[in-house]
Amino acid sequence: MDFRGQRATVIGLAREGTALARFLAEGGATVTVSDIKSREELSESIEALAGLPIRFVLGGHPAEILEADVVFVSPGVPLEIPILAEARKRRIPLSSETRLFAELCPAPIIGITGSSGKTTTTALVGRMLEKA
Repeated sequence: MDFRGQRATVIGLAREGTALARFLAEGGATVTVSDIKSREELSESIEALAGLPIRFVLGGHPAEILEADVVFVSPGVPLEIPILAEARKRRIPLSSETRLFAELCPAPIIGITGSSGKTTTTALVGRMLEKA
């Protein structure tokens, strides 16, 4: 995917944020990652991104991270935090790794979510598709 010329901020590094930052950077985006945790707390994720042109802003979310064309929010980040309110105020699009996947995936997608019953529902949908 070609993200050259695009400035992307990823808020929340752990788990999905690491994979998303890698994907965007490898696609040519100018990537900034922000997390409230310290460099020490995120050392494993930072090491996983070593060698990529990613700027890390750790220990908080200063307004400078909003110098972006899009802000990606990791699942564990509360949508009510002040920096996201400011992004909305500035009309900077908010997105997520899941939304980006849905936009880029060329195949039809069926999403199954919830706190219980996902395995059963997935099995039933799979059987229905096999029979279709």
